[in-house]
Amino acid sequence: MKKLIEDNYQSIVNRGLITAQTNERDFILKLEEEVQEFIEAVNFSMKHEPEELADIILVCLNYANHYNIDIEHELKRKIEINKSR
Repeated sequence: MKKLIEDNYQSIVNRGLITAQTNERDFILKLEEEVQEFIEAVNFSMKHEPEELADIILVCLNYANHYNIDIEHELKRKIEINKSR
């Protein structure tokens, strides 16, 4: 998973879409855009819901990578929390 996260992050950095100046608001705006595209795909049966869902996940992974969040650890931790509910 770490390689997938790093490869994706680096591809976005290489395109100039994430820089040292990219802030939380930038990620939130991108996430809102991708969620809207997913909603439209679902509502209009555009058959690319999986791709739009992947875009949402990738934005979240980029956020985690940018802010040095060990998302794999956090996902495992959250799954354990959910199991105990």
